[in-house]
Amino acid sequence: MRVQIDETRLFVISDLHLGNPSSTARSRVVPFLDHALDVRANICINGDGFDLAQTSFPRLAGDAVPVLGRLRKLQESGLRVYYVVGNHDMALEHFLSDLVFTELAPFLNVRSGGRRIRVEHGHLYDPWFVRVPRIYDAGTKLIGHALTIVPDIYSTYARVERRIDSWRSERSGTVSADPYHGAAERLAERGFDAMIFGHTHNAETVDLGGATYLNSGNWMRSNSYVDIDEGAVSLRRWDP
Repeated sequence: MRVQIDETRLFVISDLHLGNPSSTARSRVVPFLDHALDVRANICINGDGFDLAQTSFPRLAGDAVPVLGRLRKLQESGLRVYYVVGNHDMALEHFLSDLVFTELAPFLNVRSGGRRIRVEHGHLYDPWFVRVPRIYDAGTKLIGHALTIVPDIYSTYARVERRIDSWRSERSGTVSADPYHGAAERLAERGFDAMIFGHTHNAETVDLGGATYLNSGNWMRSNSYVDIDEGAVSLRRWDP
């Protein structure tokens, strides 16, 4: 397993949830990968590219096959394809390692243009996932049913969680501590210039004072990604 990589141009996408009945990623990510091929950008899928928690095998295969075909085309052209494991695809880890990915890892430390960039899915900073994993797992299965009503309930959950945190902070008079921003600040103290997470489905860029936190958002219903270009890191949206 290699987690230290050097890249000039790298696109980071996350949370495609291929196979999930509510995901529309397949129809948009295939032309996006063609765009990456045209501009010669390597690809990193930053977790939850495939959704084993809320799918059936036929649905997963139907979504995955065309995407894997495009990823293989990128590799055959000399480009690299990285996969960072998330919480919805952990059970597929050994299966994924035999597919088209250049590297399969829990995180990546990217050197680009003289800058250090950390890429990881971010689920290990989710308080519910860490503190009560069994309840989190049961909740994930229940949320699968709610997706028919709220197509991307994950981003809604993250926004509600932040509002509750803000409300508690106002009542207690303390400073709000977003767990993902806090984790990014700790990584910045270790010398990283930028930190890229996924997991929350909410695309954002946050200035941490000398370092930058970015969330690549999701492709379940959206189209955001992070572009690393010779050390410059920016949040973008794919508009074909």
